[in-house]
Amino acid sequence: MIQYKVLVLLKGFVEIYGNMKYTLIRKAQIIKKVGDKMSYFSNYYDAVRYPHETEGKRGLRKSQLGAIHAIASHFTNSNFPAIITMPTGSGKTAILILSAFVLMAKRVLVLTPSRLVRSQIKEEFEGLQTLLDIGALTNITDKPKVYELKNKILTKEAWKRLENFDAVVAIPMSISPAIDDIPTLPNDIFDLILIDEAHHSPAATWNEIIEAFPQAKKILFTATPFRRDKKEIKGKFIYNYSISDAYKDGVFGKIKYIPVENIEVSEDIAIAKKAEQVFIEDKNAGFEHCLMVRTDRNKRAKELEQIYAENTSLRLKIINSNHSYRHVKSVIEKLNNGELDGIICVNMLGEGFNFPKLKIAAIHSPHKSLEVTLQFIGRFARTNAPNLGTAKFIATPSEIEIEREKIYEEGAVWQEIIMNLSESRIDEEVENKQTLSTFNCVLNRDDETNDLSLASLVPFAHVRIYSVDTFNIDTDVILPNGLLLVNKHISREYSMVVIIAKEILNPKWTRLNMFQKIQYELFILYFHEHSKLLFISSTRKTEDIYESLAEQFSGINKRKLSLSKINRVLTNLKNPEFFNIGMRNSIQTSNTESYRIITGPHAQKAIRKTDGRLFHRGHCFGKGIDDNGEVTIGYSSGSKVWSNSYLTIPQFIKWCNNIATKVTSKGSALTNSPLDYIPVSEEVNTIPDKYIISVDWNSETYENPPIISSKNSDIDFENIQLLDIELQVKGRNEGLVEIVFRYYDFEFSVHFSLENDSFFRSEDSLARSIFINRQYSDISLLDYLNANPLVLYFSDFSSLIGHEYYRKNYDDLISINEDVLEPIEWEENGVDIEREFGKTSDGKISIQDFLNKYLSDKEFDFLYYDHGTGEIADFITAKEYDNRVVIQFYHCKGSGGKTAGDRVEDAYEVCGQVIKSSMWTDLNKLKRKLRNRMITHEKANDNPQNYIRDSYDRFLGIMASGETKVFEFEIILVQPGITKSGLSEKISSVLAATDDFCVNQGYLPIRVLCSE
Repeated sequence: MIQYKVLVLLKGFVEIYGNMKYTLIRKAQIIKKVGDKMSYFSNYYDAVRYPHETEGKRGLRKSQLGAIHAIASHFTNSNFPAIITMPTGSGKTAILILSAFVLMAKRVLVLTPSRLVRSQIKEEFEGLQTLLDIGALTNITDKPKVYELKNKILTKEAWKRLENFDAVVAIPMSISPAIDDIPTLPNDIFDLILIDEAHHSPAATWNEIIEAFPQAKKILFTATPFRRDKKEIKGKFIYNYSISDAYKDGVFGKIKYIPVENIEVSEDIAIAKKAEQVFIEDKNAGFEHCLMVRTDRNKRAKELEQIYAENTSLRLKIINSNHSYRHVKSVIEKLNNGELDGIICVNMLGEGFNFPKLKIAAIHSPHKSLEVTLQFIGRFARTNAPNLGTAKFIATPSEIEIEREKIYEEGAVWQEIIMNLSESRIDEEVENKQTLSTFNCVLNRDDETNDLSLASLVPFAHVRIYSVDTFNIDTDVILPNGLLLVNKHISREYSMVVIIAKEILNPKWTRLNMFQKIQYELFILYFHEHSKLLFISSTRKTEDIYESLAEQFSGINKRKLSLSKINRVLTNLKNPEFFNIGMRNSIQTSNTESYRIITGPHAQKAIRKTDGRLFHRGHCFGKGIDDNGEVTIGYSSGSKVWSNSYLTIPQFIKWCNNIATKVTSKGSALTNSPLDYIPVSEEVNTIPDKYIISVDWNSETYENPPIISSKNSDIDFENIQLLDIELQVKGRNEGLVEIVFRYYDFEFSVHFSLENDSFFRSEDSLARSIFINRQYSDISLLDYLNANPLVLYFSDFSSLIGHEYYRKNYDDLISINEDVLEPIEWEENGVDIEREFGKTSDGKISIQDFLNKYLSDKEFDFLYYDHGTGEIADFITAKEYDNRVVIQFYHCKGSGGKTAGDRVEDAYEVCGQVIKSSMWTDLNKLKRKLRNRMITHEKANDNPQNYIRDSYDRFLGIMASGETKVFEFEIILVQPGITKSGLSEKISSVLAATDDFCVNQGYLPIRVLCSE
């Protein structure tokens, strides 16, 4: 029994011992495994210190402390790439290395732009000397294993060998998957990517290596976080240390531009001699400065080496990108030892190179971009070495502009210019990213736009502007047939919608799908809340697109801006120079010169003061200077504004804001140039208190005549050209004008007003049943008129189109030349002067009956009576002369009383007919119209004897015989109510305005058949 108990006890001890042994072994295995996972940087995380640099004590500078704490903070709740902006020479490399410890990286990849910088960073990373010297790392007993990747990765085994190192330093050409023969990357080999000179990162070779490690933390270091090509540097700005702060903190030293003048032999020799002079002066002042001669080609470097050898005592050595790091390092050692005075550099040392003694730059080939110039200057502005003075840049003055600044101009203060240029661009980039971060992708239906960055969009600066009441950003967009909505981003903060659509296009010569191509279109809608203006940018610039988008997002109460408002984009434009000016004829129907375009430098100088009588502004495009510097600006009467530039989305918002401020301002838009001779419309909210002499169609109607039909099946009104309808002002009652639309047996009324939401309304059932036939969807006649308002002409030939009033200035036209007045003996000829046409009483005849006899007695080659609905004129005549053909339009009106008198309404009524004649002065239109009129008359039930019928063939004969002759038009007004002997000043001025209109249109002066 005892033995049994002993055995059980022994067995228990064995089990306990076995379990303990297993536990200890297991713990050892776990510890070993954990130890294997612990990286070099994790092991030495506790070695990190944050000593603050003070006078007499080394440590981390203020900028370095800010940067490293920003890095630590950012990655506590984000894995988004971080951008650190620090000027050259402010200690980026130290922070780059220290970040690996702070983030306890497993394995680090450092990307650098060049072999030279690669070797420098490898040495820094491997030795940790800078961080140890300043006390940022303590108690380090061993150094990290750092590998400088000098050759391409060509095998998977080569990737595997990198696992033996704590950090790998490489240039993208050695490691990027964008290079064809580089094998697939193991995406977990690096957990921290450090990008030096990160402005290179958008390049394909850089970007693909960065994106190959989606889980890795990424930090992008640069002094210039922007690019000339506007490509996005992907990441979030987490720390920005400005040049002005660096200057105040003593990190960025003084800089000075020294212009080279009095060039006797050549610019190169002059620069060389000036560089020698400055070098000797600095040396005598006790500064240990070295010189860099900068050029852009190896051949030029050889030439400059000879020039400096023959014209100076300076000891120089050439280095370029083809030289090895060892060679460059030996040259730098000779500079340090005083064996050389300087170097001749070919596109080198612009970034990533550290040699503080380089303080004098002889610039034979200036950089032309801001980013490269800043990198270059930063090399010379370092202060981290003793016996250093002001950095000096020697170059000949030139017109080279960087960001609109002439930095190589005599007297240029580089200290201020460089700071302002750098900080304004960096601030812009920071603001851009903040703006774009407010956008959310709310729809995506296309693989091609899956990873779309709005930073990659650069729409052309071209918008149509609407005045609206509301903006519904959540509208479900409906695009015209053929366009497929594929991507939509919205920003509620900025009230902006960005839409991308695509269309699949087939060539007309085949039905095979293999030849299809996809075309993408961009639409941007931006609502400026304060001004209630909606800006629409569209790559497809059709009327339907703009109108449809505006209505979908803002409803039907939308309105294009008047030209008077659009013209205000010229407000405060100084030194304007216009390249393209368009002037629209004041009369919509004019065929003599409906639109004049002037192009060329200083196009405004071709404008004459008299042009203001015939034309008003249509469009203009030019340049000038405003608060934002030199700008280009254009606008047109279609509520369109543009600039000759492509903008990022944030720049587009600013541009629209600037336009909104101008068009809603009360500032003067005078250009102090001849452009001011051409009148601009005024926006009015009441109809001018002047007599309306005529109403006519909008120019858009004449340019694209629509076809109309009635949707009332009881009315035979189908497929009629809108221009065939006759318009007439029936009456005016305060703010309401009644306009009659007449087409033979059909007639309906439409009312025009400026006091309602829409210009045109009607209670007439026929008017409401008529629609414009369109390809996609019909629109009502009333909606069409509200989009393309009719034109009201007043007695002084000023006009009103919607809210836009085009004033006429006839101050110098006091009276008509009385020679144009031809008295007729109406009484002796038995004419009832109150009766224009038709039957009369007391045995008298109408004015038209008299004119019938009067004209029949004259020798015309063609005579036609055209009175009736849709008439060209009451009478049309043609007469051939030796070298010309004169076509006359006679317009008759009855007197307002039984005797002639001072009744201005008589003049208004007949003068209004002049406008109707103007559209038929186009010979092709006249031929077509006259043929249709003759056919209509022949089909009519009227007695043919009522018409003087010269045949259409006879008219064509005159036209043909006149192929080598000049055609002239003359308009004759027949109004017995006007008297020559008692012509009042008011009637005289009305006739003078009419005559001036005709002459400016290219017609002969008017004639008036009147009373004695």
